[in-house]
Amino acid sequence: MLILASTSDVVRVVTARASQIEVHTSYVDWNGTAVTPGRTNTPAITTATTTTVVPSPGASVQRNVKHLNVTNDHASASCTVTVEHFDGTTAVELMSFTLLPGENMIFGEEGRWAHRDQNGAEYPPAGKGAYDGFSVPFYKGSTAADAAGYWYCTSKDAGFPGAWSPGTPGINGRVTDGTGIATDAGCIPIKNPAVGANFLTELTLGAGVNHYNLFFDCLWVNSGIVVTTTTAQAIVTPTLPARDVNGTTNGEGCMIGLLTTTANTNAAIITNSTVSYTNSAGVAGRTATLVNIVGMCIPATAVIGNLVWFSLQAGDTGVRSIENITLGTSLVTGAVSLLIARDVASIGTSVIYVPSTRKLSDPGVRLYNGTCLLHCINASATSNTFFNGELVVQEK
Repeated sequence: MLILASTSDVVRVVTARASQIEVHTSYVDWNGTAVTPGRTNTPAITTATTTTVVPSPGASVQRNVKHLNVTNDHASASCTVTVEHFDGTTAVELMSFTLLPGENMIFGEEGRWAHRDQNGAEYPPAGKGAYDGFSVPFYKGSTAADAAGYWYCTSKDAGFPGAWSPGTPGINGRVTDGTGIATDAGCIPIKNPAVGANFLTELTLGAGVNHYNLFFDCLWVNSGIVVTTTTAQAIVTPTLPARDVNGTTNGEGCMIGLLTTTANTNAAIITNSTVSYTNSAGVAGRTATLVNIVGMCIPATAVIGNLVWFSLQAGDTGVRSIENITLGTSLVTGAVSLLIARDVASIGTSVIYVPSTRKLSDPGVRLYNGTCLLHCINASATSNTFFNGELVVQEK
């Protein structure tokens, strides 16, 4: 709708050059008790000028413009036509199109503008405010995973992008920014959109060994966990970046992972490690745990790249902050880092070296500005693996 609320309000059409512009408008008036329909046909506008196409309502009357149709009926000349609301003092541009001969612009009751060609077909959206897109190549040569069924992160491995690591932010860690700081230069590069937002719309991936593949956004990472300390190690995490599933700092849809960055030498699997955290609803004192199942615990002598995802406390759907980690059992040697990460998309492969493609339902998965995108697998075998594929991102 488009409201004229005073005796000074009008809708005007500004024509940029001589042409033959014809305008029809339909509206209804409301005086507090009755609705009165009305319409105006403006004679052909043939010069560069400003023309009132919806006049002001009467006193104590509101005029609701339901439909406005502007057509260029000239045989050969195009014309840029601007529609504006004018309150007697201030003119505000509502929409502007360049109309070729036979084309029209339409404002409908639902408040939507459309641009139609001489055959009545609507133009698709154009420009950065509509759709743009790019593909991001991805290839990695991973080293061996710990064992079948365990998670392995390829971020440390050679390929494109180059290696990513947590760095040395210390026990309290750091938030990540895949587009803003050199520390995260090894994440899968997703440039921030010029206008609008990025959406992941398609994954294509081939591999020398078939695994289950997960791409995730790492929001926070730390270092400095003492692997021989079996009691609680306090952590003060900063506010997360606004990249949870809702684009907020609450951590909705975020998981806790433990990444081995230097091989550990614990002699047996570890299931008694816990993390104390605040959930995405802001409830503190929650406890994330491990499970005595392959893939849900720390393996014996975990290799570099091993990644274990903690199980959140029942009912929780995200992580806002971490307060401490208790390893429970010594890892003996090596180094580990905690992650807070958001699951973005997954894909499996079925035939070695033959890519699989997954199209994500429209509009795709939102990639918020600063996304630090990493790749991991749930290993089907311990073999070194070559991965090759691409991600398709649309800017909308």
